[in-house]
Amino acid sequence: MATQDRQSSQSETAAPAPQADAALPAASATLSSKGASRRRFARAGAGATGVLLTLHSQPGMACTYCGISASAAVSAIGQNKTIGTLSHHGPAAVCNGIRPFEWARTSWPSGCSPSDPFGKHFSCKYGSAYANTSCRDIMLGADCDGTKMAQYMLAAYLNVLSRRVNFISIESLRSVWTEWSTKGYYAPMAGQKWYANDIVGYLYGTMD
Repeated sequence: MATQDRQSSQSETAAPAPQADAALPAASATLSSKGASRRRFARAGAGATGVLLTLHSQPGMACTYCGISASAAVSAIGQNKTIGTLSHHGPAAVCNGIRPFEWARTSWPSGCSPSDPFGKHFSCKYGSAYANTSCRDIMLGADCDGTKMAQYMLAAYLNVLSRRVNFISIESLRSVWTEWSTKGYYAPMAGQKWYANDIVGYLYGTMD
C-alpha cells in the first residue's frame, strides 16, 4: 500500500477527502502528502471522540487501523493504550485497501457493479436520495453524500469484496451504515458515539 501511496502522490490533491478537510488550514509544506493527511484527520477527530487524534498521530504506519476494529480502537483509547499494543486475533490482517478516488478508476470486484443503485448494497430509508443513486456516482462524490459517509463506506465495502482488507466484514459495514442512517451516529461500544466524521476517519484509516 505504501508503494501505491507514493505512486499516487501527485493525484492526492484531487482525491475525495472527508468533510472535515474543507474547514482545516493548509498543512505545512514540510510535511509529506501522507503526513499532512494524517495531521488533518488527527485534528478532525480531536473534536469528536479523540480516537483519531491518538491513533493517527503515530508515524510510519502503512495502515493506521490494520487489523483493528472500531470497538477495539475506542477501547484502546479508553485504556490509554497505543495502537502498537493492540493484538489482532485470527489470520494475519490484510491491509491493502484503496480509497474512493482509486476505486473510481479501478475495475470493481464481482458482487458490486458501478451501475448498481447504492440501495442494493446498503439499506436506505424510504425516499432517501442514497437509495437510487448509482454506486459510480456515490464513488465520484454524489451531491446527496455531503458527509462522504456513503463514499467511504462503499470504498470499504469494495476493499472487503476484493479481499484487499480482511479484518472488516460486510455485515459490520452494513450495520454501521444502518445505525448511522437511522440514528445519526454509530456506537462502536457502550457510551461512545461516532458521527459521520469519526466513521469516515476510521474507514480512511483502513485505506491509508
